[in-house]
Amino acid sequence: MSGIRFEFDPQCLPDIMRSEKVRGALKSEADRIAPVAKAIARSEISEEFAASIEVVEEVRPQGRPTAKVIADRADAEAHEHGDSNTQRRRVLGRAAHTRVDPS
Repeated sequence: MSGIRFEFDPQCLPDIMRSEKVRGALKSEADRIAPVAKAIARSEISEEFAASIEVVEEVRPQGRPTAKVIADRADAEAHEHGDSNTQRRRVLGRAAHTRVDPS
């Protein structure tokens, strides 16, 4: 491929990050993680905790889109990181690092 040169223009990065393909990829990854997190929460904590896990999409103040899996409960941080009364479970962290075979 001689003679072909590609130069990335960093000024186009914000437009790329806001594109539907990038936003779709972010949402797709969050949608893959959420059921794994729910399964871990269901087996180790409770059905109610699993029900609090959801995918949330947002755009950061400087325009960067995100899609993340959250547990919307007061005790979610304690279950994720542990505290003096709650064992550390890392439900969301473990789910994010679990690969599921698509077959």
